[in-house]
Amino acid sequence: MSNKTTWEKAAEAQGTTDSERALAQLARKAFLSLWSYPNVYSDEGRSNGKGDGKELVDLLVVFGNAVLLFSDKHCAFQSDVDIKVAWPRWYKRAIEKSARQLAGAESFLRRFSDRVFVDKSCQTKLPVALPDPSSARYFLIAVTRGGHEAAVRHFGGGSSGSVMLNSMLEGDAHYEHPFEVGFPLKGRRFVHILDEMTVDALLEELDTVPDLVDYLACKERYFGANGVFMHAAGEEELLAQYICTIENGRHALPKVPPGASAVALQEGDWRFYRSSPQRAAKREADQGSYMWDALIEYQASFVRAGTAIGLPAFHEMRPETIDHERTLRALAAEPRLARRELASQFRFALLKSEPGKKFARMTLSGDNMSRAYVFLTAPKPSDVDYQVYREMRSVILLTYCHGIKLRFPHVTEAIGIASEPFSEELASQEFLYVDLTHDMSPEDSAAWRGAMEAFDVLQAAIKDVQYFGGKSHEFPVPFNFGGPKFSDYESGAPMNRAERRRMAKEARKANKKKR
Repeated sequence: MSNKTTWEKAAEAQGTTDSERALAQLARKAFLSLWSYPNVYSDEGRSNGKGDGKELVDLLVVFGNAVLLFSDKHCAFQSDVDIKVAWPRWYKRAIEKSARQLAGAESFLRRFSDRVFVDKSCQTKLPVALPDPSSARYFLIAVTRGGHEAAVRHFGGGSSGSVMLNSMLEGDAHYEHPFEVGFPLKGRRFVHILDEMTVDALLEELDTVPDLVDYLACKERYFGANGVFMHAAGEEELLAQYICTIENGRHALPKVPPGASAVALQEGDWRFYRSSPQRAAKREADQGSYMWDALIEYQASFVRAGTAIGLPAFHEMRPETIDHERTLRALAAEPRLARRELASQFRFALLKSEPGKKFARMTLSGDNMSRAYVFLTAPKPSDVDYQVYREMRSVILLTYCHGIKLRFPHVTEAIGIASEPFSEELASQEFLYVDLTHDMSPEDSAAWRGAMEAFDVLQAAIKDVQYFGGKSHEFPVPFNFGGPKFSDYESGAPMNRAERRRMAKEARKANKKKR
């Protein structure tokens, strides 16, 4: 009999096909293992506890209120058949079928969140709770493989071969437009269509849940703009636009000028961005941020095994009552740029070591600076038992997390990480999440002020605490793309269907062959 926990069993799932395994590996690297689940099933079709469940999606990512549903299909393209026949056949099997599967999965998950399993026999339930349907944000993503080489040949001229995006297309209208996608589902429910090239580009470039979700939401708003025809030479071209456009400190897609009836994104922007010194400098600067990912994954292994515990100082709290996933999700909610700075601050704290003295570095994170981090390091005194040392360290960390609310009333949550410094031979960590949305009562304030004084926390004369805030530059090399023009706009009255078809035809020829 296996003693593995539900989470450990879920972590063993790798996908059933080569392409599914590749997607699962890529997703777990980007979204981390605690929130990524390949091949999830419903109990539909089972009778009296017998039989196999029905596969819902090839990959499910659940992160707070965000739910990402992935379908992964590899369908051979009939290159020896006329394109007018081969394309509709491939589209129906690879894209249309995936879109319907994803829509069905979303409907089921919204209605029956307690009937989701990570194994075909439906013995192991999904270990993370799905969000309430009223607040959930579902994103449907179809990864379609097998048609890329045929698209390269079809477009010619050195084209990347990625599927083009055409907001005019809906439902059966796709059959007449080879390698173009718009809204496969009726009612224009958005489905993100990726191929073997663009799925790698997207998940490598936006390799955190918050970064990817922001992009998908922005894309859906952009292509859902009423009365404006959107045409992009490929997903990667749209991604280049998004990365290269910053508005109010956040990535965005370029605004559509007033009066414009059409937007066309040409081919070549992604190639230009991918080989730019700005991207190379960004990737180099990002390397240090993966320490943050490793920290989350390391602690996640204890959560999955059921061995993660609460603060040692509070024995009355049972481990099973503590939401460890919520704590790690707070760390993983930081985008790549923020992780770069946070990892640097935590690394700095770990390097500080002075016998008999603790060190705390604090930083404020988020657009409104409402989230506070406390990185606490303290060498273990040689004459103190290790369990006692950890209990004292935990109490001090908790005091910092509440004390920062007294010093900065606008802070609504605090995340603390405590550890020995690098100089110690042995190291362990405490992770702490404190919800500070409510004001403290006078009694609690007095109690925490007393603890702050007793442990010399956030006192005016203290020298080992430093406060940091502010924003880093995502691109260390000044960002100034001269090269190709990213967007073309056409102004005037909204086009009718015939005019839109004409423009789409011209865009296909020009965009895919332009160098």
